[in-house]
Amino acid sequence: MKYLLSVLLMFTLSFYGQNPKTKTILGDEYTANYKKERNEFEICKKKEDVSECYKWIIENEDEFSFMKALDSVTEKAMKTYKFNYFGEEKKLSELSAYDYSNIKITNSPETFNEIEDNMWLEIDKAPTCGFPKFTIKKKDNDNYVITSSTDDSIGNLNKETGDYKKTIDAILIEHLEANKDTLGKTIVASVKTDFKELLKELYNTSIVKTGDYVYLTTKELTDTSFKKNSYNFHYLIKNKNIYVRVCDVKDKDVKDKKECDVYGPFNLSIPENEFIYSIINQHGKFKDGDTDNQEAISKVYYKLVIKKQDAQTSALKKEMNDSITNIFEKIENAKNTFSGQIVINERAKLYDKRKLIKRRAFIKDKYSNQKYRAEIELLIDSVNISFFNNRADNITIVGRLSNDKKNTKVFTNRMYSLPLREFNNRHQTNTLTDKDGNQYTYYYDDILDYLPYKKFNYAVKNAEIKVGNKDSIRVIERKIGDYFTGIFFSDFLGLNSNNNNNLIVAEGRIRIPWHLRNYGVLTLLDNITAYASVNLFSGFENSSRKVELDDMLDTEENTETNSQKFKTNNFNLLVNNNIDAGILVTPVTLEWKGASTFIHLRYGLRFIRTGIEYNVKTQDTILVNNTPTVQETLKERKGFQVFSIGQEAEINFEIRPQSSVGADVTFGLNWFRANGTNKNDLGFFTTNNAPNLKLMANIYALTNSDKNNSGVYFRIGGHYNLGSYKVFPQMMVGYATNLSSFVNKLKKED
Repeated sequence: MKYLLSVLLMFTLSFYGQNPKTKTILGDEYTANYKKERNEFEICKKKEDVSECYKWIIENEDEFSFMKALDSVTEKAMKTYKFNYFGEEKKLSELSAYDYSNIKITNSPETFNEIEDNMWLEIDKAPTCGFPKFTIKKKDNDNYVITSSTDDSIGNLNKETGDYKKTIDAILIEHLEANKDTLGKTIVASVKTDFKELLKELYNTSIVKTGDYVYLTTKELTDTSFKKNSYNFHYLIKNKNIYVRVCDVKDKDVKDKKECDVYGPFNLSIPENEFIYSIINQHGKFKDGDTDNQEAISKVYYKLVIKKQDAQTSALKKEMNDSITNIFEKIENAKNTFSGQIVINERAKLYDKRKLIKRRAFIKDKYSNQKYRAEIELLIDSVNISFFNNRADNITIVGRLSNDKKNTKVFTNRMYSLPLREFNNRHQTNTLTDKDGNQYTYYYDDILDYLPYKKFNYAVKNAEIKVGNKDSIRVIERKIGDYFTGIFFSDFLGLNSNNNNNLIVAEGRIRIPWHLRNYGVLTLLDNITAYASVNLFSGFENSSRKVELDDMLDTEENTETNSQKFKTNNFNLLVNNNIDAGILVTPVTLEWKGASTFIHLRYGLRFIRTGIEYNVKTQDTILVNNTPTVQETLKERKGFQVFSIGQEAEINFEIRPQSSVGADVTFGLNWFRANGTNKNDLGFFTTNNAPNLKLMANIYALTNSDKNNSGVYFRIGGHYNLGSYKVFPQMMVGYATNLSSFVNKLKKED
């Protein structure tokens, strides 16, 4: 993290800032300040009326960046500043080589004539930060001992000593010279502590945002001084990272954050052992190697796991949703191409419907036999066509009859829609009625012609066009993304009982219209549908989305070769699947145009993958109260995947009103057979191979139909096993990236 962009040394006559904090360190006054408007940190050393200051610009405003920056500030100040040490300006790195031969004791001469017990030695210009205190203690009437605050004894005195002061000077200088390296390190550590306290006070009063953190738990921990204290743990999840604030609980009524430390940032997927290590070692506050500490922090970790799950779930959903949406936007915004052009004729021949009904072979000989042709013609003014899923869903003809040219009439395809490949088929007709009630038949290929335009195919974008007589219009080709929709589901009610947390499923569905042959309301091989769904996230528990087998015993007579152990109810494979995919062919489709509904008879294959897990245990006999007792111990946990391929037949009601809502209601029957082995190539078997009934309703709704084809996607239904009488319910709510195959709604620009 590049949190330090510049370090500028400057001298200024005045100190400016917001709520600065001041502290005296080694005889000099230091002031720290944070300027929020520039995200700038400043620390100054006051020297008479001039301040020596350093500035730091912090790149990021997250809490951990501040904490890291403050640590760097401390290190920089300690390495750069010169400190007042016995009246001399010295850098901290020079203290280990300091010459103590000239130090002076400033106690009055009278105090040495009759030395009192616990007499403190006053040393001229001695620093107060980290420098030891020296005391003379009385052992008995004739003997004294000189002690320091860091050592028990540094020398002895007795009555035979002539000049107490001279002797004490010599002992003191000898001790300081011999321990100058240790003394220098002690003072450096003390200065560092003082700077951290100064910066921490600034941080807690000017920078910290306590409102971002959420209380998690309170645990008792042992610090490095072997003291036990209670600590409040708070957490903050930000930018895919977790921050943990740990505060010493001394007085719950006092809102004092001086005893708080921030740990992190931690990745959302940080393992337990790494988390425990970081909490203990990042600030060096807690005793390392303490079993109670590790156990307490482990409990914090698992509480945090539950909290971070929602954040991880949301981040995953957003990341994948943004990625898929971006792909579809690129496809959608690609340059338009054209699949063909539609040309409208000026006139269309009409045929007497009554005669055509009597003559069933009219289609074959109508060109050669003029007796079926009516005396009037249809004069075409314009044609409006609404395309949906490669069909002309609505064909509206505006025109006049040649025997009634003043009255404009509107004719529509009320009975069934027309696949594009049928435009040039002489089988496709419709009827109209004149003012006298006579019924006439017209052929669509007499009304319009679907012709090539650079290329020619039947993949037409969902749109609505209007063409006048003798005019032509290019038809925009359907893009590849229009066939596919990506959906992200969440089992918000938690109906899958194997999941303690919301289940996230990513599903992709593709529908390819085919319309091989159309006979009015009947279509043969209407479409092919394929789908694949993957359980992206099922919670942190190891048992989620897996079939749990009975425990195995690791013994010679009962190893992992017992086929009776490797079997489960067939229905469990469906309930606990982690991948579900299928492909369905629609051989027969019936259209109920009045209800905007297609009824599909489908048949296909379905593939599911399911995780299998089991425990391998050992058995030992131990004595409990002098009674032999069998004790089982978990040796290891094993698992493998089972693949199942089955057949599925269903009736699908595809409801597509001209609105922002669409729905699919499906009744189906499916059955599976498992195929999988463990490490010993032992086949996996299932019991209860009875089929499953499926009842599922998918409801789609555009969220902003004027701008895009994305929207919400609801799924409600379930499976019912005919053998075990168990139910696998589903109530899912999701987001779909493209609903152009599922909702018959046109965008305004179309």
